[in-house]
Amino acid sequence: MDSNKPHILIIDDEPGVCWALAELAKSMGFEAQTASDAADGMSKLADGSADVVVLDIQLPGFSGLDVLPAIKADYPDVPVVVITAFGTMETAITAVQRGAFEYLLKPVDMEVLRTVLSAAFEHRRRSDELSAVAAEPVSDSAMVGRCRAMQEIFKQAAIVSATDIPVLIQGETGTGKELLARAIHRYSGRSSGPFVAVNCSLLSGELVGSELFGHEKGAFTGADRARSGKVASADGGTLLLDEVGDLPAEAQARLLRFLDDGEFYRVGSSQPMRADVRILAATNRPLRSAALSGMFRRDLFFRISGVLLELPPLNRRGDDIDLLIDHFLAGCGAAGMTDQARKILNAYTFPGNVRELRNIITGAAAMASGRAIAPEHLHEEILHPTVPESVASLDKLAQGLLNEVLTGGVEKGYEELMSRWERPILSAAMERFSGNQAKISDALKMHRSTLRKKLRGYGLIGEESSQ
Repeated sequence: MDSNKPHILIIDDEPGVCWALAELAKSMGFEAQTASDAADGMSKLADGSADVVVLDIQLPGFSGLDVLPAIKADYPDVPVVVITAFGTMETAITAVQRGAFEYLLKPVDMEVLRTVLSAAFEHRRRSDELSAVAAEPVSDSAMVGRCRAMQEIFKQAAIVSATDIPVLIQGETGTGKELLARAIHRYSGRSSGPFVAVNCSLLSGELVGSELFGHEKGAFTGADRARSGKVASADGGTLLLDEVGDLPAEAQARLLRFLDDGEFYRVGSSQPMRADVRILAATNRPLRSAALSGMFRRDLFFRISGVLLELPPLNRRGDDIDLLIDHFLAGCGAAGMTDQARKILNAYTFPGNVRELRNIITGAAAMASGRAIAPEHLHEEILHPTVPESVASLDKLAQGLLNEVLTGGVEKGYEELMSRWERPILSAAMERFSGNQAKISDALKMHRSTLRKKLRGYGLIGEESSQ
């Protein structure tokens, strides 16, 4: 091997992956070696020639996560790019906290990998060693996801968990905001401290100060004894302000003062108290818009949103629906699910997101009584969803569009009119099924060649795409 060129070691048991990554490395002017398992990889690392390692998690014998700490311990200056086809919250967080330079999901986007490898080699040249934060292995994650949006969330959570930066978690109801907050706490330096969650939407205007900061005996009617609040209870740990957008204005001001200097006052007391608390916040609505419009304190918004994590709704997570079905089936000990029932769930929109899917699986498993879940075990609303008012009003919208055609407002008539609907529908389908044309074709009952022609015509895929 050329000692003047940077060297990359690829540890993966799939020969095709090794070949493709080696060819990419060579095209970048690097020398490449491959290894089919962890032992072979460690042996080749021992010669000291590797500048960067690309490491698969699923390996025969020791997994990539098992061998990663050994690589970082023996070769701390060597960046390790972890790749996997089976990404979960635990694998992402564990990989990053055990020292991974980057975490990528298979199939790897080669342009993304090219950028990552360039950064890794630059990092190696600077000998700017990454910190490897040890993480305690835990049981199967309550959060699973294979789609790129969730993988990015896992990676960001891994990074912020090693800090005390305030994090704002945004997402629709049922997307797993509290689960994500608990994961960040569990992998943080505060994991031995308490995790305290308070739902701000349930706090009344009169008692919100007492609930958060506590009160002295006699501070108000009914205060027959002194009481500690949620902030004091979370001392040394993490406080989650769930639905923080519903926090009353007075409580927002008191919270801001506490965040500024760590001091607070119990209701009815003039004696300042202190607490060392990391703040996480969650909301199911766009809090930035509320802050900019004056519906929420702007200064508090910027104080609690050091990092903003946006959880996607379930109907935008593509193949994750099947992944989650299997996850919840295993969790409730169900005997499986028929293909027809699975197909029905994949076509459902899940307004209640992951929480709704979990409850559907739990209820259906109970109805199935030890048998595989079939369509008859699903609720009627899932089998025949109620048409929402917004959809019901399509008739009126269609009448207006027809009038536009008849009055000459649409130059190409019906063809142009239909294209207005077709492109956004196909675009939504591409997002829903992560660009999988076979699944889109099946869902829309459209021939593959027809679908591909339309996708190309609307610029939704390139000329070379044939997925």
